[in-house]
Amino acid sequence: MAEAEIKIPILCYHRVHSDDDANTPTVRSGQYCGHVTESIFRKQMRWLAENGFSTVKHCVLSEWLAGKVSLAGKKLVAIDFDDNRLNVFENAFPIMEEFGFKATVFVISELADGNLPEMQQFPAMDWTHLSRLRNVGWCIGSHTATHKNLAELYQTTGGAEKVEWELAHSQQQIKQNLGVDAINFAYPNGNWSEDVESIVKKYYKSARLWQNEFSMCFNTKSTDPYRLVAMNISMQTSEDNFKNILSSL
Repeated sequence: MAEAEIKIPILCYHRVHSDDDANTPTVRSGQYCGHVTESIFRKQMRWLAENGFSTVKHCVLSEWLAGKVSLAGKKLVAIDFDDNRLNVFENAFPIMEEFGFKATVFVISELADGNLPEMQQFPAMDWTHLSRLRNVGWCIGSHTATHKNLAELYQTTGGAEKVEWELAHSQQQIKQNLGVDAINFAYPNGNWSEDVESIVKKYYKSARLWQNEFSMCFNTKSTDPYRLVAMNISMQTSEDNFKNILSSL
């Protein structure tokens, strides 16, 4: 496949609960769903492997969009995990290793530091867990320091400085704890604005948006690296829809 013909889907996951997890939320029609079960995740990864997909991390994807690497001849999918939840490490990570896949985890840095009690409904990965993922080749990206809605934050008094702190502090914490430069960013809840984007560009080489549905959207050589599109994967994503959309590649 030539460079100009490449279409890369980004599959965004948040939590991967074990099948017997008593804390798995009930899935309700019309309401946001932020999880899949371990068995569903395994089935999806097996399907990708059996259908010839390889994974591409955001640190490589941003280099491809900048014309620094070639991805020609490959059938690719990017797999993202937002919010550094512990059940991703416990349940998804072993499955990814089984199929030889690598992912990008977008880190809420204050959550990794053990802060943000309001976000502790589901346990988070700390820096030790994230170090393990780094060591086996996962890409570490930033998801801000505290997961604020940046578009709304920008509109508050001193908003530009607050947004800048969220971006810079997260990047600094990742560097301090993991020794890596986080050059890729994902907007919390996909909340984006041109004003915020202008600040993001000061710190990161790419930025990823998000949509709370699984509908056809792919990234190509002409995609703006600061407006990458991703599809949310959850228990509301039907098996047929998952296969039909990805089979079009």
